[in-house]
Amino acid sequence: MRLTSRWSRPRARRENELKALGEAAQLESVRQKPNMSKSVKDFNASNKLLCLAVELYRSGEIEAYRWVAVELRKLLCDTDSLLPRVHPNFMLHKLHWTELLETMPSLADGMVMMMPGRLHVSPDGSSTFELTFAKSGEMMSASEWINQPFFSPNITIWELVKSVADKEAAHSDPDFNDTLVSAKLVKYVDKESHIPAIVAIGDYLCRWLHDSGLISA
Repeated sequence: MRLTSRWSRPRARRENELKALGEAAQLESVRQKPNMSKSVKDFNASNKLLCLAVELYRSGEIEAYRWVAVELRKLLCDTDSLLPRVHPNFMLHKLHWTELLETMPSLADGMVMMMPGRLHVSPDGSSTFELTFAKSGEMMSASEWINQPFFSPNITIWELVKSVADKEAAHSDPDFNDTLVSAKLVKYVDKESHIPAIVAIGDYLCRWLHDSGLISA
């Protein structure tokens, strides 16, 4: 009796098997590599939605801050966030409080809350909150930027964005976490502090990406 192996099969069949193996390997390779065309499309869509949400909030639809938080999470705070994935060298402005705490670490001793920006109040009672930045003009990578202290030395940008997105926007948990409990104790005029703060982050990112030429008007 003569034993046969896969390599003793007819030539055409062997070629088909090799072709199938090659296609499977190529498909697996595609699955393992990031699809940059999809990432770029998702990045552009997320930025457009972010800017629309900020505009909607500014027009009086206060609940749009939840939408802002979701897009910020996708762009900056996910495990493989869109901004550093698509533009790994893009830099953001260091915050004013980060520079102060680096210069004088003792300021953090006993600090419960801090205001990470400037509050403008109009004669009609309306208000706008915007971030304030380091006088040095120092820039930071996205991963460094989101880990800056924001509402307190322990509440970072990342913590705030994830808290709003996960507790109030993309999901609705029955209870607030410690970050949101702390934020809700402070009001910027008539709004709980996390609401205008989230919008200020979104507004800054939208404007800076536009000014840098990464998104169109």
